[in-house]
Amino acid sequence: MKNPHNELRTYLNTLIYRYRNIKSLDQQLKSIYEWNTPARIEALNLGAHFFWVADYSLSRIILVELFMFFSEKEDRSLRDWLNKAKEHAASMNPTRFNKIERDYEPIKPEKYRCIIDCQIAQLQARQKIIDRIKAHRDKAIVHMDKDYFNNSQALDTNYPLSAGDIDDLMEVVSCILKKHYSCLFQASMSLEVASV
Repeated sequence: MKNPHNELRTYLNTLIYRYRNIKSLDQQLKSIYEWNTPARIEALNLGAHFFWVADYSLSRIILVELFMFFSEKEDRSLRDWLNKAKEHAASMNPTRFNKIERDYEPIKPEKYRCIIDCQIAQLQARQKIIDRIKAHRDKAIVHMDKDYFNNSQALDTNYPLSAGDIDDLMEVVSCILKKHYSCLFQASMSLEVASV
């Protein structure tokens, strides 16, 4: 990297943009699920094929995007960014707000690396979820594994993945991105998607 101070800030903004897209897709999918009530049974029956196509498509897009976001093998991912931020911590000049002084103060590179190590540990603690996302992506989306092609429910049995798992992972990512945005841009940020 020629200019880690600027390049990693741009990279972080790109990750935030991608995260917001994933979050938006996830919220749209949840909105569709909210239609599944007895009061809306007629609408559900009339639009059954549309709801199935939307669920099928959005679910797959979310899994593919999430895996790319976490993959260590991708050229650009959250893990790649964390590793690069750790490597270039000294040149990034991170700061934090001192409530007593009511001003921003520098974070020492060792402390910033410690923050990053804790965040990497948070992701590693959820590695089983990430592995299950990868299994769904590999066996039913990117490649058509014959065992799961003929029995798609076996995928959910062998690699269970709940909405709660996805929500937990998304929350951890949100906290990581907010923390670094605050440290690098001296500002707070919301990652909520308002247009649902």
